[in-house]
Amino acid sequence: MIDLHIHLDGSLGERELNALAAKQNAKTRVTYPSSPPDPEGGLKAYLERFRLPLSLLQSPESVYHAIMLLAERLEKEGLEYAEIRFAPSLSTDTGATQSEIVSAASFAAKRSFERGFPIGIILCCMRGGERDANLETLRLAEEYVKTASGIVAIDLAGDEGRFPTEEYKYIFDRAREKGIPFTIHAGEAGGAESVRAALDMGTKRLGHGVRAVEDPETLRRIISEGVTLELCYTSNLQTGAWKGGEYPLRRLMAQGVAVTLNTDNTAVSATTLRREYELLAITAEEREILSANARKAAFKNKLLEND
Repeated sequence: MIDLHIHLDGSLGERELNALAAKQNAKTRVTYPSSPPDPEGGLKAYLERFRLPLSLLQSPESVYHAIMLLAERLEKEGLEYAEIRFAPSLSTDTGATQSEIVSAASFAAKRSFERGFPIGIILCCMRGGERDANLETLRLAEEYVKTASGIVAIDLAGDEGRFPTEEYKYIFDRAREKGIPFTIHAGEAGGAESVRAALDMGTKRLGHGVRAVEDPETLRRIISEGVTLELCYTSNLQTGAWKGGEYPLRRLMAQGVAVTLNTDNTAVSATTLRREYELLAITAEEREILSANARKAAFKNKLLEND
């Protein structure tokens, strides 16, 4: 199994959070909300669940340990590869620089690879984030992705409903110019028009993209341009990205869309990749197709070149 869409901050459960708190000499036990996010609150309410883990990801050491803890769990759950994403700009509140944070993430990717479980790190630029901070994330990606660093791509994440993709054209113009691979969150809080905007940026992967089904022409573009969807079933229900009716994974597969199945946030959504497959009753044949799509769409990880 391969998970191409998993957020670091949204996938740290109580065990990992308390391990991080202990390393930071915190005296209070960390408890995580026991109930899943309410779909009525939409993506904005869902994103509120990230505040607690982010408070514990404010140093290079904490980011390193968090990635290692998550990678160890994913390996135990039977994954063969995962691309873990996070926004380095959101880990600078107490004085760390993005450069220090990304260096720690790269070290974690290399260490995980040495231990036998390969991961790729995707650096998220943020909707609503400061332009300078996003440009620094982009600069660091340019520095790291062409080496055996474990840093494989950039992403645009955050509140899609409030901050349209078009406002971040400057990121993807530069990414294309510098040869930096990227994916874009689209078709989650925004509709098919948001997906089209992401396609206009030249993306070959869409974080979610589920609402592309609202427009046949958008689906035709996805197919003709060879774009892969990073579908996240439970998360899409909890954010209200998909409301009612049969989840369109099989419909998209039947139409020739390259889809993958992912977790998004294992802690926030209280799920695992195995559980996502079980919830959708994925058959052995479908699993082979989804896995093949994921292997083909995975960003090139130079750590694996000589493996």
